[in-house]
Amino acid sequence: MIVSQCLSNRDQRVPPELTRDQLEEELKKELHIIENSKRVLKDVCNMGWEKIKDLTNVLCRLEREIRNKDETLDLEYHVKDLTRDSSDISFKLHPTRIPPHTITEINYVECIENTVKIAESLMSESKNLRETMFRSREQARNQMYAQCQTVEMVMRRRVYDIQRGRNEMEWQKYKLETNMQKVDREIESLRAAVADKINPTKLVETRLETRTRRPVLERVDDKPMRGLIEEFERVHLSHSKLEKKLEDALTTYHGMYNHHERLTRDLQHKNQALETDRRLIEIRKPLHAPDDTQFKRNVGYCHMKDELVPE
Repeated sequence: MIVSQCLSNRDQRVPPELTRDQLEEELKKELHIIENSKRVLKDVCNMGWEKIKDLTNVLCRLEREIRNKDETLDLEYHVKDLTRDSSDISFKLHPTRIPPHTITEINYVECIENTVKIAESLMSESKNLRETMFRSREQARNQMYAQCQTVEMVMRRRVYDIQRGRNEMEWQKYKLETNMQKVDREIESLRAAVADKINPTKLVETRLETRTRRPVLERVDDKPMRGLIEEFERVHLSHSKLEKKLEDALTTYHGMYNHHERLTRDLQHKNQALETDRRLIEIRKPLHAPDDTQFKRNVGYCHMKDELVPE
C-alpha cells in the first residue's frame, strides 16, 4: 500500500523531471519483494491450514479410538468382576457367535500402530512446517527491512541531489539576473549615447547642405568643406558603431531573458520534484517504529554510531 502510494506520488512529476532513476528502481524492487513475500507466506499459510485439517482429522480419530478403548475397558472390567453369584448372569442364545466386522488380534495391533504412526508422522511434519513458517516469515521480514533501508538511503540521496541541483540553479538565476541588470544599464547608456549623436549629426548635415547653396563661383572645395566631410564621416561612423553595440547588447539581453525564462521554468519543475520526493519521507513514516527518529536513521545510514559520544 505505502510503496504503491510512493510510486503513484512520483508519477505526479512534470515531464522534464519524470525520469527513471535509481529510486524508482528500488521502489519497484521493494514492491516486487513485498508481493513475492505475500505469495510465499500465503502458500505457507495454506500449507498450515491443510496441516491443521489433517491434524484435526487424526485428533478426532484418536479421540474416537480412546473412547472405544475406554468402553472396551469398562466391558472387560465388568466381565472380570462377574462371578457365579452375580445377579446379572443368565443363559444366552448362541453366545459363541462372532459379531460382524470382527478383526483378528494382529490386525487390531496393526490398526493401533498405524494410527500412532500417522499421528507421529503428522506431528513431525507439523514441526518441520512450523520451522518453514518461521524461516519464511523471518526471511520475508529481513528482505523487506533490508530493502526498506536501501530505499530510505537512495531516497535521501535523491532529495540531496535534487536540492543541490536546485541550489545551483538558483545561484545561476541570481548571477543571470545580476548580469541582466548590468546589460540593461549598458543598453540605457548606449541609447543615451545614440541620442546624443542625433544633434551633432543634424548639425554637420545641415552645415554641409547649407554650403551647397553657395553661388557657383563660390563653390570651392576648401578646407572647411573637407573638415565638414571628415566630421560627417566621423559622426556617422561613431553613430554606426553605437548602433551596432546597441544591437549586440539587445541581442545579448534577449538571449539572457530567454535563458532566464527557461531557468525559471526548470527551477519550478525542480522544486516540484523536490517537494514530491520529500513527501515520500512523510508517506513512509508508518514503516518506522515510534521511537525511530530521523536522527537515529541518519546515524545508521552514515554508520556514525561508533563516532558519537555515549549519553
